[in-house]
Amino acid sequence: MSQWIIEIDTPEDEALLEQVLSRFNSRLVQKLSVAESQEAPSKKEQLKDVLERIIQSGGAGESFGDASEWQREVRSWDRVLDGREE
Repeated sequence: MSQWIIEIDTPEDEALLEQVLSRFNSRLVQKLSVAESQEAPSKKEQLKDVLERIIQSGGAGESFGDASEWQREVRSWDRVLDGREE
């Protein structure tokens, strides 16, 4: 399956495309108006701004602590399997 984003200039062309879709066992998943399609880049910009702030503050990694310490702690919870010694 694949999805396409198509821009259509006239309502007549849009009507023709909708008729053709049924012939090719296809369907319209989402229909955006011009205003909605222009909103999408602004959402991307918002995400970009949030990610930039995270990077500028030193990233999210420090809030999680030392990865090797976490791994040692988690492995300490493991039980010894039958037939194996520690």
